[in-house]
Amino acid sequence: MSRTALSRLLGVVSILLLTLAAASCSNEIDGPVQRAQTDVDNVAPYGPGAKVGETYDYVLYTHCGIEWTRIDGLWWRTTVRGDDGNPPSGWGNPYDAGRLVIVDQDSATYSGGPGDDITFERTSLAEAPFHCA
Repeated sequence: MSRTALSRLLGVVSILLLTLAAASCSNEIDGPVQRAQTDVDNVAPYGPGAKVGETYDYVLYTHCGIEWTRIDGLWWRTTVRGDDGNPPSGWGNPYDAGRLVIVDQDSATYSGGPGDDITFERTSLAEAPFHCA
């Protein structure tokens, strides 16, 4: 992994950990953490601009099981993995760091956890289709 890719991955993980820490202290996230999360959400591959054929470092939210993720500004879905609000055994919780490949306009493959690949399919949903507490 290149230094740039590693720096980006560490930056994303740091922001996500800060977000998690802030969320555990209150029900509302505001201030610099919220702005940082918004910045991450609006940058490819999470926000618009993800390119077909590209491989991205990707941090997948797994806390409530694995079903949805945000790619290219929209919510993408896979077959549910995990149970009782947890990811499958061997996956990171609440986040799992891995790699995301945009296969084509409608599918992307995440590689992470214990070496499993998950294929996500594009939906037209721009707002989160789930609530995880």
